[in-house]
Amino acid sequence: MIATTRQLLARANSPQTRPLTVALLLFALAAVLPPVSLPGRSYTHMVVLDITQSMNTRDYELDGKPVDRLTYAKHSLAESLRALPCGSRIGWGVFSEYRLLALMTPVEVCSNYHELLATLSSIDGQMSWAGASEVSKGLFSSIRALKDLEQKPSLVFVTDGHEAPPLHPKIRPSFDGEPGAVKGLIVGTGGSALSPIPKFDPDGRPLGYWRADEVSQTDTATRGRTGSSANGEAMVDESGQSVAQQAVVAGTEHLSSLKSPHLRELASQTGMAYHTLTDADGLAAALTDPELGRTQSVPTRLGWLPALLGVLSLAWGFRPDRFRR
Repeated sequence: MIATTRQLLARANSPQTRPLTVALLLFALAAVLPPVSLPGRSYTHMVVLDITQSMNTRDYELDGKPVDRLTYAKHSLAESLRALPCGSRIGWGVFSEYRLLALMTPVEVCSNYHELLATLSSIDGQMSWAGASEVSKGLFSSIRALKDLEQKPSLVFVTDGHEAPPLHPKIRPSFDGEPGAVKGLIVGTGGSALSPIPKFDPDGRPLGYWRADEVSQTDTATRGRTGSSANGEAMVDESGQSVAQQAVVAGTEHLSSLKSPHLRELASQTGMAYHTLTDADGLAAALTDPELGRTQSVPTRLGWLPALLGVLSLAWGFRPDRFRR
């Protein structure tokens, strides 16, 4: 037995088998090497998805088939998770009416990757609790909800910007917070052309598309409130200028497109960045913008280093000139 052990050791240490032995040891080290805490950049995002009815509009394409805005946004977010370094944290929330509902507070990406994907895939329009879509108020309330958290996450607000009921061009919700107090990104979804909005019953069965006579075409701020002509009264805006009753986009509120100018204005008001969703790579780059990151000790896997050395050892052991000799 002792002789056999000595023979095995001698063979393992022979010039012919030594590269293979070293490679095996390096591969074993790569498999068991634990993560090492090193200074690095990480990200903490709270992603809020608009789940109102306009997000059901199909003006994206995925695998050659038309898909709705919410589906494409979820697909792009799932792909973007791979770009976030370990140590980063992400959470999911939804927006409807003017309120945020947090579904999953930010958790570490690498150790909760499958749970994050499962929660994201379960988000759909059936979770909506109201038909209204007050995007401006929803963004402002989301900022208020996040600014007092101990580890303040960045806000990633995914929406097409379609306000329902529509806003009057001179009467808009005001932002009373500090611009930039919550870092973040507004992600605009949808195409530039007006498209019909699908209509569903409470159980999610399709009922065709919304018609013009089924959707409010005018803002609620001035509807029926133009003042008394007998007394010379009139509605005025903050500057005191007279405001006439009018439709914002008369006759087209049952159709939807990306309201990019509106979302850029909201980004400017709140000190956030703006990104138009066109593909997953672009979204991943926006989510990993250094402006949204922070430097801290993050768990870093270094198993690739001994694994690479193991491959090089094998290449050295099986080089052609070695066999010729």
